[in-house]
Amino acid sequence: MPNYNEVVSQIHSLTKAEQLRLLEELKAIVENSIEVETEAELISPAEIAARETAWQDYLGGRDRGKSLQELELELFGRELFQF
Repeated sequence: MPNYNEVVSQIHSLTKAEQLRLLEELKAIVENSIEVETEAELISPAEIAARETAWQDYLGGRDRGKSLQELELELFGRELFQF
């Protein structure tokens, strides 16, 4: 994967029209994602909306979430704690 300086160097070799096209594409990418403050990842507005909907469903009692046993099976393939 090229580093930042290599990419900038390649951009300088583009025509003005290609640079403008690239600028528009980069603008669209940045506008359609949000950087999470605590992590170096970008989350799309669609994913944020889906998470908000899931959270509101949980708060409204429409989704009770998963039990500890269900989570253990999903994450570890077995139950860790026996109650």
